[in-house]
Amino acid sequence: MEEMRLKCALRKVFSFVYKEKLENGLSEHELDHVFIGVTNDAPMLNTEEAMEWRSITFASLEQEIHNNPSQYTIWLKKIYKRVNKYI
Repeated sequence: MEEMRLKCALRKVFSFVYKEKLENGLSEHELDHVFIGVTNDAPMLNTEEAMEWRSITFASLEQEIHNNPSQYTIWLKKIYKRVNKYI
């Protein structure tokens, strides 16, 4: 994973397609592939790819998505529960 400069084997767990209408007449129609990897390395942020990152538990993520859904991308809200069975 170059984005966070982590080195780990990745395992594809599932793919899905979604189509959503967004604000301002925009829409998303994507085929997403979800991979999981495990490492003990500390992430190093690549600022060309992301502005910040943080680590939280699955339970905390679920609570945050419930309390602040507009803070999270559509694709994350669609996959987070499915991913839990693989971690």
